[in-house]
Amino acid sequence: MHRWEVAGVKSFLAALTSFAVYLAGLINEATVVLLFFMFLDMITGLLRAWMTKSLNSTLGMAGLIKKFAVFVVLAMTAGIEYFFIHMGQDTNGIIIMGVASFFIVNEGLSILENCAQMGLPIPPILYNALDKLNKDPGGKEQKLLRDPMLETIDKAVLIKEIQQVQQEKIVQDNKKEE
Repeated sequence: MHRWEVAGVKSFLAALTSFAVYLAGLINEATVVLLFFMFLDMITGLLRAWMTKSLNSTLGMAGLIKKFAVFVVLAMTAGIEYFFIHMGQDTNGIIIMGVASFFIVNEGLSILENCAQMGLPIPPILYNALDKLNKDPGGKEQKLLRDPMLETIDKAVLIKEIQQVQQEKIVQDNKKEE
């Protein structure tokens, strides 16, 4: 997928989310949902890094800086909306809601990607969509230098190893019960 196609998909989903939030009358709640999704993304990102043994403080700090930048953009959007309101144009919060919805979709995709990399079962259509999004030359996977160890990890092998460890634990627990 090309970068503009990825942006188009995210924008469409953001517009759809914005419209739903607008219909529900949850303008301020969109920022709360965004904050919650950011929290979930950080947690799933840490769990994924721990499971793949790729914890990296530099990548973690870069992620936190990006999340802070999202709120800078959101604050800037709120300023623009404030400007329109004082110019006599009642926007009903649609501008800030649109921007928040875009970032909500972005965080949701990141959470899904983290869960897929941890080996959680993801519906095939979503897994294929995530795979296509990650092939984007301007995507987040390309912007930060990845730990070279990550490139050598085969996700399928990792999932099989986790399942094998779980089976061994079950066998051990059964022996203890006997």
